[in-house]
Amino acid sequence: MTTIATKIAFSVLGAAGISLLSLAPASAVIFVEPIVTTQNQDIINTGRNPRRLGPELQPGQVIEYGVPDVANNLLNATGQNIGSLVFTLETLSYSNPNSTPAFNNEPVQWGDVDGDGKIGFSNLSGPQDIFKDVTLAGDTITFSGGVIPDGTVFYNLFRTQPDLKPGAGIIPAIPPEITDRDGPISVSSYYTTAVPEPSSALGALALGALTIGWQLKKHKKKQTLASKAVKI
Repeated sequence: MTTIATKIAFSVLGAAGISLLSLAPASAVIFVEPIVTTQNQDIINTGRNPRRLGPELQPGQVIEYGVPDVANNLLNATGQNIGSLVFTLETLSYSNPNSTPAFNNEPVQWGDVDGDGKIGFSNLSGPQDIFKDVTLAGDTITFSGGVIPDGTVFYNLFRTQPDLKPGAGIIPAIPPEITDRDGPISVSSYYTTAVPEPSSALGALALGALTIGWQLKKHKKKQTLASKAVKI
């Protein structure tokens, strides 16, 4: 795998559950589906520590990495609350004459890989979806309507259909001496910070100020019209 600084960043839009009915499946298309959930305890039980996303990873910093890869828990140690994750497909067609079967310029798009009828939502037992809104706009998918607080461990998995993990049966295994062991589909990504919602009291004050301003403007307009009427 590549280092965290060059491999992982994150992923601004919204809408609950994208239905597959809106996507016309094409023959030979390669589907990619990301999920973002709470920590995966099964991975923790294997003794694999979460990968740390440090403060060098700033909001809006775009990086690229290959999927699918060896999924792991991630520790948000950026110093920021992650309020949205944005992923964009950079590989829009894929060719590999050495795979079984061979691929010849096959289209790549976001899709429902786990078969739950939605894109971006997990059907795993245990981990819970963090973001309630997933929006698809062309080659970009955005997770929002949730937050990953600083210091929190979460789980980010990419599935593909067919399974293009190296060594999974289609793509040849990568020799151990090669450090970059990612899958062949390139994805760029960034994250944004959570924006705290104003309290109801502040909201009421703001609404009141707007209302008063509108009433004053309306009253002033009436006075101006009345003045003109007198002059005429």
